[in-house]
Amino acid sequence: MATAHQVTPHTLRKIKKVAVLTDFSDNADTALRFAAAFSRGYKAEIVLAHAYIRPPCAYAAPEVKLGHQTLDAFRQLLGDQLLRKIEATYLQDIRCAVVLREGTPKELLQELRGVDLIVVGTSGATGFTKAALGSTAEMIFRSSTVPVLTVGPHCRCSGAESIVLNTILYATDFSPGSAVALASALLIAGEHNAKLVLLHVAHDKDVPFSFERTMASGEPLEELRKLVPGGIELKRPPMYLVGFGTPEETIIGEAKKDRADMIIVAARGASKFRSAISHLSGGTAYRIAADADCPVLAICES
Repeated sequence: MATAHQVTPHTLRKIKKVAVLTDFSDNADTALRFAAAFSRGYKAEIVLAHAYIRPPCAYAAPEVKLGHQTLDAFRQLLGDQLLRKIEATYLQDIRCAVVLREGTPKELLQELRGVDLIVVGTSGATGFTKAALGSTAEMIFRSSTVPVLTVGPHCRCSGAESIVLNTILYATDFSPGSAVALASALLIAGEHNAKLVLLHVAHDKDVPFSFERTMASGEPLEELRKLVPGGIELKRPPMYLVGFGTPEETIIGEAKKDRADMIIVAARGASKFRSAISHLSGGTAYRIAADADCPVLAICES
């Protein structure tokens, strides 16, 4: 379980390099704009990355030389697209680089180990983001040791040059891995002077009435209050909530109610409470990311 002594100021990692995974779709462009605004506040570098699979024509060419020419032309086309993207006006004050990798998105992630944050859109017609709508997104949430910030199709992203984070919702199941997610929530809330809402979801059909829910929420609510260490100062007092229902519906609903500007979750874990959600699995984290109306920062256990 994440306890106060596990989360101290020196564990909070600064963001210096942000990788944006793109398939060149409109939603990927929205994610890039959000990443630019987010990175600008941290003076972070952006790496725009794309993974591609060799086109069938490269294999079907009657001559090897022609096949190589076809592949070179295809790679050149993708490289030019990446370079045009980073030449956008809203990126001119940010140091940018590109990575083009032949292979799967998982192989691309291996090449991006040195980044501090991965940003990706959750919908699109082609390439990486189409794959990310299914098993690839779960693979990212489950296997990446790098936090993944997802900009979904329902996000309220204005495309502004700066980001105002007034409210951050941190959802926890009290698993060991949630301590890392809490550290990021405290860091971001502190740097943006945002209100931090700490939410635990209890999934128990046996407590349908208000009085019973009040009694059932007592212990988790007390544990939530222990999470913010005394040595970390937040300019706005945190809010502590216990919700009842399915994880994704409750978290998304509370985020809408509070007009949260970001949701932060740990992507895996096991709860200590019988009545609580058993885990925030990669699949659950993905469903939250796909349906939320604000960006979702998913952090996996290492």
